[in-house]
Amino acid sequence: MNYYEMIVIIDTNLDDKAVEETVQRIKDVIIKQGGEIFKTENWGRRKLAYELKKHQKGCYILLLFKAPPATILELEKLNKVVDAIIKFLVVRLTKKKQIEAMTAAAPKIPVNEIADETKTAGIKTEEKAEGTPEPEGK
Repeated sequence: MNYYEMIVIIDTNLDDKAVEETVQRIKDVIIKQGGEIFKTENWGRRKLAYELKKHQKGCYILLLFKAPPATILELEKLNKVVDAIIKFLVVRLTKKKQIEAMTAAAPKIPVNEIADETKTAGIKTEEKAEGTPEPEGK
């Protein structure tokens, strides 16, 4: 299975519920094909760089998922049939991008919690090397 990133631009004339239903249809295709969705972000309604299908604005949705290659063909079929979708782009991620995407999809842990975990695990954050002279002035 490959890792993919998909951007979908949905018609802004739809209400929020219809946008969510369209996104859910896309997710259903991915899951039905044996894929796994890691992240879904709604970037909101934005002005398009140029007019697409007589639309000036679009609702941008980002999906990060893992799926077999055959899933992309099914997604293309769905996106061409659904009138609410103005434009879409699916990009296969390289190994480096996969790692970046997975770390971005993982929940962020505040630095304070990481420091607390290292202390409780018995890991010293600063160790003095043997034979190193003590700095003067202390």
